[in-house]
Amino acid sequence: MSSGNMSMTPRIVWATLGIRVCTLSVTALKRATALAVLMLSISVSGTSLARELPADPLDSVMWESMANRFMPEGDIVFDDRVKVMAPLFAENQFHVPITIDATELDDVEEIVVVADLNPIPLVLNMRPKAALSYIGLRLKLQQTSPIHVGVRTADGTWRVGYAVVDAAGGGCTAPAAAHGNSNWMKTLGETRALASRADAGTARMTLRMRHPMDTGLAAGIPAFYMNELEVKNNAGEVVAQLDLFEPVSENPTFTLRPKIGEEAETLHVSTRDTEGNVFDFPLSVPAFADL
Repeated sequence: MSSGNMSMTPRIVWATLGIRVCTLSVTALKRATALAVLMLSISVSGTSLARELPADPLDSVMWESMANRFMPEGDIVFDDRVKVMAPLFAENQFHVPITIDATELDDVEEIVVVADLNPIPLVLNMRPKAALSYIGLRLKLQQTSPIHVGVRTADGTWRVGYAVVDAAGGGCTAPAAAHGNSNWMKTLGETRALASRADAGTARMTLRMRHPMDTGLAAGIPAFYMNELEVKNNAGEVVAQLDLFEPVSENPTFTLRPKIGEEAETLHVSTRDTEGNVFDFPLSVPAFADL
C-alpha cells in the first residue's frame, strides 16, 4: 500500500498542475484576445485619421511608401512650382544631373529628394535658411526610376515635384572609381569652388569635392560618404544645411543660391563624412557693384 500511495501522489499533483496551467492559459488567451481587439480598434481608428495621399502622376509603385517615410505629417499636394529638371535618359548612371527649383514658393523650410527605385532611396535633405529654395546636384541611379522632390513650406504642407529618368543598372552597387587608384585617400576632401553674382540680392555658388561616396552595397567596400554640408555667412548665420546620403554621386557637386547683400561677402563651408573627417574652407563672393 505504501508503494501504491507513492505512485498515486505524483499523478494527483500533476493533474492539479495541469488544471492550473489550463486555467492560466485560458486567462492569458482572454487577455490576448482583449489586447488584439484593442489594437485592432486603434488601427482602424488610426487608418480613418490617416492623411489621404494624392495619386502619383508617375504612377510609381513606391509612391505611398516614399511619401509616408520621407514626407511625414502635413498635407501632400503635387505643385507645378516645384520644378525638377533631369535628363530623360542618364548617359552615366553614376552621375545623373538634377536641378530643383522651388523659388516660386514662399517660406520653404525643407527640401527632400527621393529616388523611388534605388535600393537606398533618400538622396538628400536641404534646409535653405538664408538661401533660395534651389539646388543642383548629381546622383546615382540603380535603374530607371521616378524621382520625387518634396518641398515643405511653413504651413506644414509638402509640395511635390517629380521627374523620371531612364537609366542603365548598377549605379548604386558598383565600386566608386576612386578605388581604382591606390592613393585616392591623398586627395580626399580636395575642393573646387566658385561663387559669382546672380543679382544684387543673391549669389551662385558651385562646389565639387573629392569623395568616393561609397554606398556600402559594393562587395567588400563599407559605406563611406559625405553626410553633412553647411554654409554660413560672415556673421556666423546659417545660410543652408544639407544632410547627404549614399545615392549622392562620387565627387559630389552642388550648386546653391545663397541670399546675400550687394557688398562682398565671404561664405564659410563646412562638410563632414561618416568617418568624422571634417573639411572647411572659405568662399569669396564679389560685390555686386564689381560686376
